[in-house]
Amino acid sequence: MVAIRSASTRGTEVRAAPDAVRRLLLDVVTCGLLMPGVESLIDEGDGIYHYRLATLSNGAVSHTPDHRTRFDTGDPGRITWEPVGSHNFRSWGEFRTTSGTSSGSTYLEIDTRSEADVDVAAVVLPLVEPFARQQSDQVTEGFLAAIKQRVEEG
Repeated sequence: MVAIRSASTRGTEVRAAPDAVRRLLLDVVTCGLLMPGVESLIDEGDGIYHYRLATLSNGAVSHTPDHRTRFDTGDPGRITWEPVGSHNFRSWGEFRTTSGTSSGSTYLEIDTRSEADVDVAAVVLPLVEPFARQQSDQVTEGFLAAIKQRVEEG
């Protein structure tokens, strides 16, 4: 078993006031279900959420992420999360929101890193991690696009 690590930071301008963007981000279940690959997301209480994601496969590795995450929403301009317990996937990160470049807009950034425990030989890790980074970037970009679309459409 090895830990495959990836990270991604992406941002976008949203044509909506910061309060509208933050309202969606603070609704962790509604927002989380917009993330590509999330099959289920359950609020377990006390800021803890259980995610089950679709199986990822590149032909050599197949992995079905299942994890619990604690969110800290104390600062709505900087919503953070971290793993809780021992699972086959761990994610740390934050949403950051600031005033956008035009009146009534918001700049939204997602900064995330993750580790997936996968049953492969350590020798293949250098071949698998680039795929994980690419997947992480694609998920982050898709998530930002879905959040932007949801907020801008109302």
